[in-house]
Amino acid sequence: MTDREIMDCAIHTFRCEARALSEIEEQINQEQLLAVVKEIASCSGRILVAGCGGAGMIARRAVQGFNNVDRSAFFLSPGDAPHGDYGKIRPGDVLILVSKSGKTEELFDMIPIAHKRGARVISITENASSPIARQSDQLLLLNSGEEACPYQILATSSAAVMSSVFDAIAICCMKIN
Repeated sequence: MTDREIMDCAIHTFRCEARALSEIEEQINQEQLLAVVKEIASCSGRILVAGCGGAGMIARRAVQGFNNVDRSAFFLSPGDAPHGDYGKIRPGDVLILVSKSGKTEELFDMIPIAHKRGARVISITENASSPIARQSDQLLLLNSGEEACPYQILATSSAAVMSSVFDAIAICCMKIN
């Protein structure tokens, strides 16, 4: 690649992510966002956030944000949960599942356990008809549009949108109490 091609590639990525961020206000369902913020802000237990791959990294960052605004939160590893970590889920907790496709099996398997243990489940996804969305108590549907990746496999725009949405939720929770 030439220097110009490298710069064009970088600028394309910046523009895709900036476009996705600029469109959040129009595309997000305000009723869903309000319901999610209120559910998290009124949580009597802890906030557990789970995701795999890139969504897992966003989930970990969200945990840090919630803890920064005095909301007890931790990352619940979908890989470790079936091997003893389901015991971390308590009545009054809120489990937030982060998955662009809403089809991540490891996350879907967490839903009945969370419900059985008395936790509420929120899904944040781009697929309203997905198994995770359908089984959750609350849904926050996102739509980040096209990724910068030419193969649409590397989460770029969707990662920026999810991260920004978690920032907004944390700040709203901070201001509520």
